[in-house]
Amino acid sequence: MTIKRSYVLAATIALILAAWISSGVFGDGESSTEDTASTPENNDLVESPDIQTVRARVFEAQPVRRDIIIRGRTEPVRAVEVRAETSGAITRLPVEKGEYVSKGDLLCGLSLNARGARLAEAKALREQRWLEYDASQKLAAKGHRSETQAAADKAAYDAAVAQVRQMEVEMSYTRITAPFDGILDNRFVEIGDFLSVSQPCATVVDLDPILVVGQVSERDVDKLSMGSVGKARLISGKTLEGVVRFIAKTAEQETRTFRVELAVPNKDASLPAGITAEIIVAAEAVTAHLMSPAFLVLNDSGAIGVRTVGADKIARFQEVSILEDSNDGVWVGGLPDRATVITVGQEFVRDGQSVEVTMESDGVQS
Repeated sequence: MTIKRSYVLAATIALILAAWISSGVFGDGESSTEDTASTPENNDLVESPDIQTVRARVFEAQPVRRDIIIRGRTEPVRAVEVRAETSGAITRLPVEKGEYVSKGDLLCGLSLNARGARLAEAKALREQRWLEYDASQKLAAKGHRSETQAAADKAAYDAAVAQVRQMEVEMSYTRITAPFDGILDNRFVEIGDFLSVSQPCATVVDLDPILVVGQVSERDVDKLSMGSVGKARLISGKTLEGVVRFIAKTAEQETRTFRVELAVPNKDASLPAGITAEIIVAAEAVTAHLMSPAFLVLNDSGAIGVRTVGADKIARFQEVSILEDSNDGVWVGGLPDRATVITVGQEFVRDGQSVEVTMESDGVQS
């Protein structure tokens, strides 16, 4: 009985399975899936692989004045090592280091030695030659002296005059004086030292005006002009106004930069030379676009730019130059006055690719 009951159960299950299969449940399920996938509503949700959905915004160019910042240091407008033009021992040093001197003030006095005696001898010889030449002229006028002899006497007198002048110059060299108004910045000798020809006595610097000197890049040098007003920002934070007085016409070979000098008034010499400072000059106003740096991309060549889109809904790479950073974004140049820039999805589209654009409102977003 048990065996027969098992046969009956197996036959019943087989009949149920056969009935289920023949009812088309499997086929209906597959057909339903296909129908669902092919409905028009679902077709709208499937994107073409060649079209990328992006968001974009219209940017209008604005005038912006870019500050050119040049890092440098302060320098005296003039600095000279005053050197000896004759030899001698130091006998006088009337000026101390750091004191103000006027042009012609004595810095170092040298001993005269025998120079005074030689000058007196030269003057006496000059007087003698003059008497001989005067007498020769009078005799030649009466016919008692030849013209040749008179000319020789004149030559002897002229030589005596030149000798006096030479000795007077030699005497003046014993007074080493300031070549211009300034400050005695350093002194190299003391009383009793012996100076030879060309050895330095002292350094005189002129600090009014003081120069702020830096190197400007070849990209910015044409934006500067002689006589334009600039500012000097010192390392202490103090800011002073000055005038651009020099722009080099030849670049440094190693750095391809150009020397720039900003002259800053310094009448009280309170601003020393050699301190770190910055030159700030406002360049001519240009038109640029203000946008978030997040909108910038790099192309395959490593150039920085943005993805723009036109009426044809084609994405294009547009190279830009960053002019200035600000708290609101970056100012970029190189775009037309009105540009539609892709702001979301720019990293996922390629140059020349069709896009589906959703426009955003104005305003810089980070």
